[in-house]
Amino acid sequence: MSEKHGQEVLKALEKLEERKIKLLDLAQKMFSAYGGSLYPVDLLAIGAIKRIISMSGGIKLLVNEFNMICARSLLRLQIDTALRFFAVFLVKKPHDFAMKILGGEQINRMKDSSGERLTDAYLVSKLASEHTWLPTVYKNLSGYVHFSDQHLFSPIQNINEKTGTIEYVIREKDTKYPKLSWVEVIDCFNEATDIFIKYLEGWIFTKSNPEIVEKLKKELNKTG
Repeated sequence: MSEKHGQEVLKALEKLEERKIKLLDLAQKMFSAYGGSLYPVDLLAIGAIKRIISMSGGIKLLVNEFNMICARSLLRLQIDTALRFFAVFLVKKPHDFAMKILGGEQINRMKDSSGERLTDAYLVSKLASEHTWLPTVYKNLSGYVHFSDQHLFSPIQNINEKTGTIEYVIREKDTKYPKLSWVEVIDCFNEATDIFIKYLEGWIFTKSNPEIVEKLKKELNKTG
């Protein structure tokens, strides 16, 4: 008999679809904003949207197949997409930044408006106050992207301290995890998507209202 997830996990998976629909709607709004003009940040955003939607489908498959190792690896990639699009809002010239990425330049070798390198650790630190879960989750997930202790502990099914024996189970499906762990990986995936959505909406507003944004920048410079 094949394993099946309970209602809590299935409800969490439904939220993936809700965000997919929202992302597609935002993509339409972005392309129609400001008379349909196309900017380098638009190209960066549409690549990120495609990546997120593809990974949303991927994590759904992985959760349904009880593949926790790959699901957590994919969560790490989802966070990566949100972090790197967020970097658009930290640099002096967002469109130049986007063009450099399109040209193959690595983001972690570029700098923000204050001269700080845009490393993943730096981007995480910039979002940490608003998303308190992010630093710990990001750190733990890094072990899933590279071969590490996370993979060494994963096959352990049981440790008997009295006999000093360890029981290993090597199979495709990870059935030892409680439902809370599956809900957690999906919820974190959705929260990472929400970070991206927030800054995508910010870009759409900026693109649609360049005069208002420029006025706000001048006012902030005066008060600063």
